[in-house]
Amino acid sequence: MAIAILIDAIWGDPKQIYSKIPHPIVWIGNLIGLLDKKFNHPTEAPQQQKRKGFIALGLAVTIPSILGYFSQKIIFNYLPKPIAYLISGMIGSIFVARRSLHEHVQNVADALDQSDINLARHAVSQIVGRNTEQLNQSGIARAAIESLAENFSDGVTAPIFWGGVGGLPGIIAYKAINTADSMIGHKTKKHLFFGYAAAKTDDYVNYPASRLSALWIILAASKHPIVDFQFVVQEAKKHNSPNAGWPEAAMATCLSIYLAGPRQYQNTVINTPWIGRGRKTVSKRNLKNALKLFSLACNLYYLFVLLSLYVLTKSISTKN
Repeated sequence: MAIAILIDAIWGDPKQIYSKIPHPIVWIGNLIGLLDKKFNHPTEAPQQQKRKGFIALGLAVTIPSILGYFSQKIIFNYLPKPIAYLISGMIGSIFVARRSLHEHVQNVADALDQSDINLARHAVSQIVGRNTEQLNQSGIARAAIESLAENFSDGVTAPIFWGGVGGLPGIIAYKAINTADSMIGHKTKKHLFFGYAAAKTDDYVNYPASRLSALWIILAASKHPIVDFQFVVQEAKKHNSPNAGWPEAAMATCLSIYLAGPRQYQNTVINTPWIGRGRKTVSKRNLKNALKLFSLACNLYYLFVLLSLYVLTKSISTKN
């Protein structure tokens, strides 16, 4: 994972390769789509739909994870250790999204700098699910900051955490769960019961990463980390997600702005509470500061990972 985070930070996703070969997440998404078509029948009884949802999620996680397990096994059994670590790190970097996330949010900031509201709406529509057609500059900046905060947890902290716990199978299993939640974990008529397993499992696996993400953001920017973290704990409870509120509340607290609040999805307006403190009008400067804070929090997290690796290596060497 140490190699994976360094490769992602320096190179990010190799777009030239993925223009010819689908990203592994696309393969996982295709598998989930196939399982959704095969097992999901909304006319069945709710308990039957839930049971089939658990089966589908189990297959969606197990099949890619087994491939990851045997890939890791083959790499380390047949290649010299340094090369094996490098190759497994390269594979792991595919599932870490620091660089691509920064680039997507930077595109929004650049469009706002150019005062091109339509370009900014299009750029932010690439990273959020809400309706962006009527968003003003403040709404665009707020949506981008919220996505940056939430995806810091889902796309950076969590993959590294689970990759550290379980190697390639661990990081692949996490991304399969996260992808399943984004595809079928919605409370729509079609997926209310079938997607229950995906939504609940995603909540559980993101529990540690969301809290860690809030911690890194606070430590990277706060002058009063203990007081601010206590405030974040209270604000995070306002969010309808048990996890997304943590990094969003931390980002809002450090930037002295409000996030969340009412937002529109398709033709439905969702009235959610405001999270944070300070100003409700979010500026493009706030967005730029959020990008700087994101980079600082990532660097702090990476430093922690590298120091942990060093301590672990020294401990093992001492015992031997």
